[in-house]
Amino acid sequence: MTARHTYYLFFALIYIGLGSTVTAYTPYLQSIGLTLGEIALVNAIFWTVLIASELPTGMFADGRSRAYSLKIGGLFYSFGAFTYIFAHDFWSAAAGEALIAIGGAFVSGAGTAWIADALAREGSEKELRQVIATESLIKSILMLLGGFAGSLIALYSYRLIWVPFAVSGLLASVIAHKLMNGKGESLEYVGELQAFRLSLAHLMRSRALMWVVAALIVFGAVVSFNQYWALYFIPQVGQVGLSFIWPVMYLGLIGASQIVRKLDIPLGSEAKMIVLAIFLAGLGLLTTAVAPGLWLSVPALVVHELGRGFFQPLTDSFVQHRIHTSYRATFGSLQSFLGRIGFAVVPLAIYVFIADEPNTPATISQVWIACASFLILGAIALWFTRPRKD
Repeated sequence: MTARHTYYLFFALIYIGLGSTVTAYTPYLQSIGLTLGEIALVNAIFWTVLIASELPTGMFADGRSRAYSLKIGGLFYSFGAFTYIFAHDFWSAAAGEALIAIGGAFVSGAGTAWIADALAREGSEKELRQVIATESLIKSILMLLGGFAGSLIALYSYRLIWVPFAVSGLLASVIAHKLMNGKGESLEYVGELQAFRLSLAHLMRSRALMWVVAALIVFGAVVSFNQYWALYFIPQVGQVGLSFIWPVMYLGLIGASQIVRKLDIPLGSEAKMIVLAIFLAGLGLLTTAVAPGLWLSVPALVVHELGRGFFQPLTDSFVQHRIHTSYRATFGSLQSFLGRIGFAVVPLAIYVFIADEPNTPATISQVWIACASFLILGAIALWFTRPRKD
């Protein structure tokens, strides 16, 4: 099996399991007694643990093994999902989030680093953006299918939405163990601390990489949509209806993946498209929040997801083009450590501001208007400060 097909298979297993949880995630949290504010706080815990775990896991991947890091990540995903099956209050939900967050930290920097160097070994490094975009397309399709299945599972029991994720995490770990060893390790080995020093030094002297970290921080405001979209639409369409809104939303992600796959701009020159991605995510979220009915809010969701679909593959190729093989995973984790601050701060701020507000769609709408405004204004600022060359 080629490196790219192994990479696709590993993440396909992650996404199909994760997808089973998304349409019923916040209804499940409400079913065990969490308020809107506590749901935001649980998400803040997830992102805080993820951020805190990023650097040590990235250094581990470069110093020990990227395949081993991916294997551990799959196991933590599975443990977290298993914990969630039996969650019954805020603290048990927080424990499940923390375990899944650690799994995400082991996977995030190591996955892209693994495929970048695996392609380099095959002489196909110029295909990195296409491979990442194809992975994003696979993610979109499998999350769509998983979300539909999860919505149906939730009709029987909210708890059972976590079972597919527990199983797929274990299977992904087996794939990493059996098929990924040796293919995507660093072409030039350095120790963990040296990888960190080189990553930090590279970041500090690169205006383009500092700019993309700022873009990641701004993009963190999209987390407000993740938290509340199901609760926002349930009063309008019901639990089963979410399984029909979900695929419409994913039209944007699928379309974005196809567009990125066909881009012919040079690797590393994606700054304008990154700004466009943030702007579209903000515009779509704002329109959804103020839309008078589904006839406008659902198309707005497609625009929001189009922006989100552009963002990840574009930022990954923008960064990997500039990073040396010996510290790819560590730099990816350093970038995530800094860039994902927004993902932790935004839900924490939401918790503070809506802790005493009613658990209604009107409250969610107010949160989305604020976050969308931040995304749009951030995109404007990033446009004027974007790097012309680096």
